[in-house]
Amino acid sequence: MSLLDRIRRGSYTADLDTGPDSPSGRSLSLAEVAVRVSDGDELLPAVRDFLDQVKRRDDRELADLIRTRPMSIGSGKADALLAGVAEHLAAVRSLPCPSWVREPERFLDAFWFVSDVPEFRAVALAQTPIALKRRGIFWPARSLERV
Repeated sequence: MSLLDRIRRGSYTADLDTGPDSPSGRSLSLAEVAVRVSDGDELLPAVRDFLDQVKRRDDRELADLIRTRPMSIGSGKADALLAGVAEHLAAVRSLPCPSWVREPERFLDAFWFVSDVPEFRAVALAQTPIALKRRGIFWPARSLERV
């Protein structure tokens, strides 16, 4: 369930804890994002919930959140996106890149523009981080930078 869904249903609890073991119910690691998506949550809102935490985590905590290999969701796009996010965050924060991001099933055979809006494609081509581009995913860097 996405953050907005939890707010609408009245089950949202503010994340007052800045540590990686927050009891708020939010996705705390990419492995947990994979479980949420596998259980029926939508991919992009679940990834955005994860990204919402990134600025509040120090380098050690963030390294812990991306280290564990997420289960295969059975969707090439989802598996590739989680790997791209992990690789991108490791690069921008100068963290060790987890080895699981290099698995062949973490790359797409066809391009995926995350938005269906045609005008978005030029922006996505120009502004997508290399960790996503090399997987065939086009999602601008500003989409990965949450408030």
